[in-house]
Amino acid sequence: MKSITTKLAFLFLLGFISVNAQDNKEIKYRRSSLSMILIESDQFPNKEAVMGSWNNYPFPDKYNKHDIAMKSVKIEDIKVTDEELLAAGFLKDTLTMAPKIMLAEKAYQAAMSNELTKASAVPLRYLNAEKTIAVKLPNEKQEYQVKVNKIIKEKKLANQLVASWFNVGSNGPNMNLISERGFYNASEMDAAIASGTTKGLASLGDAGEELIRNTFVTFTKLNFVENEPVARVVRDLAKAKIAQELAGKPQILMDKALQGVDAVYEKTKEGYSLWSKTWLYRLNWNDSIAAVFYNDLWSKPADIANSDLFSLEFVGAQFNNSLVTFKIGEKRTESQIIDLALVRNVDNAFAELQRENDVFKPKTPVFSADPTILAKIGKKEGLKGGEKFDVLERTLNEKTGLTEYKKVGSATVDKKLVWDNRYNAGEEAEEKQLDKDGNPITATVFKGSKKIQPGMLLKFIK
Repeated sequence: MKSITTKLAFLFLLGFISVNAQDNKEIKYRRSSLSMILIESDQFPNKEAVMGSWNNYPFPDKYNKHDIAMKSVKIEDIKVTDEELLAAGFLKDTLTMAPKIMLAEKAYQAAMSNELTKASAVPLRYLNAEKTIAVKLPNEKQEYQVKVNKIIKEKKLANQLVASWFNVGSNGPNMNLISERGFYNASEMDAAIASGTTKGLASLGDAGEELIRNTFVTFTKLNFVENEPVARVVRDLAKAKIAQELAGKPQILMDKALQGVDAVYEKTKEGYSLWSKTWLYRLNWNDSIAAVFYNDLWSKPADIANSDLFSLEFVGAQFNNSLVTFKIGEKRTESQIIDLALVRNVDNAFAELQRENDVFKPKTPVFSADPTILAKIGKKEGLKGGEKFDVLERTLNEKTGLTEYKKVGSATVDKKLVWDNRYNAGEEAEEKQLDKDGNPITATVFKGSKKIQPGMLLKFIK
């Protein structure tokens, strides 16, 4: 079995550094896998446009798209019982003193009045008519996560992810997808499973460690807020303040100030502000789970679907907002505004989740290093210039038969040559990016050691 392990790793290494010799841009490498689930809402401004935009979202190319049956969910239909809230750690802090209750209520009302803090507002449940006894309920962020956890458990989402990996129900189980994404020989992996021995299963450890274990799911909630009502309130408050401050002054001063307020209103009233909340989960997979799966469940598709062996772990959450308005002098359609807002916002959420969670950080291959280090990553992934990356080279651990990443250097993003690869709702970028020689910029430039070669991987340093 050691020979099988070594051969599998060798075949992978050949595939891993496979480069298209004609243009030196197509580099095959292992990516993490991702499923994206939308939390639907009937409060979308134009539900058909929102759903269309989500379904056409340019999938993050640093991940493999991992298809499962669940694409979206109506979370409003999910009801959470008091027992489930207690199990999640809520309803345990009882307030009995009037001052504490008053402060908690005041804090809740203040948070609810601001869109930025609304999701963090902690509501109270009063336990008597006199409102002298109360318990704290989860805020919106916490409530949604409790509901997401319930969906994961009830829908056996982890089982769906595992079944998708092995094509269960589609002439499976088999190793076709794993061999495709990991550059393995599928028949040799099938033979390792058929051996049924611990030593034989060791040849599958590399695939489990790098592919299956790095399977992620995101749940995304979108909240669109029309800009006009907010802009109108800001305008009216500003006008009232001007009228108060300039009372008794020459009318020309007041007229000019009011014109300025109206101009700001006109610029900010169009379009939407989009508030998104994204929860990130990772599939639990280790040697113990793999052994039970290959030995006991491999030939039992029904058991794979219903087993309690599989689960997801919460990694992190990201809450952000973005403002998208019409271009001055050129009107975008409502669908274009929604499309641009959604894509830019979700891209930003992914960029932040990657920065904050090491396990979710993608690796980006260097596709050119002579004379300039180039990689297909840019402003879409949150680059601004000056960011530092580790440069990794893949090596084989002969003792374990597993492949590892060895740091061989570092690279820094050139502040002047960051590729703008952001989505523009079907339009060309407002300004074409050109390098010093007048050529279009189609990748980000990095500064680093001359030892860096195409096929090596870049990983962002937090």
